[in-house]
Amino acid sequence: MGRLANHLLGSVLLSTLLAGCGFVQGLIGGGGAEGFAAGEAALKAGDLPGAVAAWEENAAANPADVDSATGAAFAALLKGDAAAADAALAAAEEGAGERLPELKLRRALVALRGGQLDAARTHGEASGRPEGKLIAAEVLLADGERDQAKALLEGVAGAGGALGATAQGYLDLMSAADPAVVGLSEATALWALGERKVAVRSAEELVKSLPDEQANRGELLLVWAGRAASVGETESARGMIDALTFAPEGQQWRKLATLAIVSCAEGDGATCSKQLKSLEGQAPSDGLADARATAAFLLASKDADAAREIAGSTQSYAAARALLEAGDAAGAAAASPAGAFAEFLKAGG
Repeated sequence: MGRLANHLLGSVLLSTLLAGCGFVQGLIGGGGAEGFAAGEAALKAGDLPGAVAAWEENAAANPADVDSATGAAFAALLKGDAAAADAALAAAEEGAGERLPELKLRRALVALRGGQLDAARTHGEASGRPEGKLIAAEVLLADGERDQAKALLEGVAGAGGALGATAQGYLDLMSAADPAVVGLSEATALWALGERKVAVRSAEELVKSLPDEQANRGELLLVWAGRAASVGETESARGMIDALTFAPEGQQWRKLATLAIVSCAEGDGATCSKQLKSLEGQAPSDGLADARATAAFLLASKDADAAREIAGSTQSYAAARALLEAGDAAGAAAASPAGAFAEFLKAGG
């Protein structure tokens, strides 16, 4: 149950993103055609089999329709089949007309889900949308093609908002005088693309090599140590924490929280729990809740009972995922915020 539902959680969240939330908000425009809307309603009610059936039936009747293809792609993602999702979207391209950019953007997102970075770049750039261009730029950066990435990022930076800020962040890293900082642009892109273990291994020596006088050295060490711990790269996390002589003002709790997560990742639930408890009243409540959820997820496969205790009663997708991994479906249902995944869990999965 736990691993299946965790997979479904990822699929539901990606499907929600593709449907119009987050940075592709507005692509569907109110839910699309009637058949798509029927599947969407079932998904929101937690009826995943009903959603899949509605979308697949709609796609069978209208294989070249954009909304039908979108539904079919969602259904495939809920089954973990990124290749089928892409095939469904590709089938609707010829007659998509002015909706072709949204299909291309969805294909880029599906390609990321399937780990097909070259395809993600191709479709992202072909979409012509700032979101797609950002994806393409990140793939180029991950491949070390900085000049091509820069050209795309400069265009996205002018779009403003969160996308523009993200693009500008990359450009700032790339324009730094220190080669190590420039290198972090590539590590950051790898992290954004889901290549997280590779990203932290790439970043470790870069951030450790930054001079002590660099203003944001401590912050960068904390960020990348936390990322390393969250994906179980405990040696890298410890190495970066060891290189942190002094945590930035007010951030000592993050250093201690990272060490706690490392302990959980290494299977030492007792030490992890003790370290997290020592932060109560010192760390921001939301920061401590995030640390608990991350630590519990990493510990769940090694010590489910300790993981459930560490996760506590926090309500978040991260906490729900941790409790599922620990085999506590009821606790996960209670922890999951309102939405499709919560309804799915309440219905018994």
